[in-house]
Amino acid sequence: MNFEEAVEEAVENSEDRNFTESIDLIINFKDLDLSDPENRFNEDFKLPYQADEEVKIAVIGDSITQNAENADRTVSSDELEEMYDNPDEAKDLAEEFSFLIAEAPLMPKIGQQLGQVFGPRNMMPDPMPPGSDPTDNIEDLKNTVTLRLKEEPLLQIKIGKEDYELDKVQRNASSVYEFVEGQLPKGDNNIKSVMVKTTMGSPEEVK
Repeated sequence: MNFEEAVEEAVENSEDRNFTESIDLIINFKDLDLSDPENRFNEDFKLPYQADEEVKIAVIGDSITQNAENADRTVSSDELEEMYDNPDEAKDLAEEFSFLIAEAPLMPKIGQQLGQVFGPRNMMPDPMPPGSDPTDNIEDLKNTVTLRLKEEPLLQIKIGKEDYELDKVQRNASSVYEFVEGQLPKGDNNIKSVMVKTTMGSPEEVK
């Protein structure tokens, strides 16, 4: 069963629910020593198509926020100063949003004052020059997922929803697989199994 067939089977075999189920790609690994940091990865990966409408982007600064009409929130430098005094506000920002963008000159102080909040959550902002237009960067981030392989030999990532065009979901799945395969020391020999499943459905194995 290839990716296209696995996506179709996962959706067709899913029972009707009172919500729209997500579609996940699951990769199980083998013969991979994850105690060696060289065998782990933590990468932001741009999918061919947006997989999750709930991806939210916040833009921090004064000049780049003027063009950030497609951002979900803008944070002025004055608001940022308030977060320095009240880190709980920064924590709320990190938990509510998927990615952050900030004007580059603000980054040293953000790292110094809020690194302990953003760093452990993998939410340090992407820097941009003052006055630049973040529109395209925001759109790219909305298509971005974070692929983390750490202690457990398993990767599970959302690649779409059951009401999306299935060929786009399939393309997302194959793109993630190809990227992950390229990160492994032995390529597909380090992959034990690959499955596609809906939120509540049974997994369909990709051969």
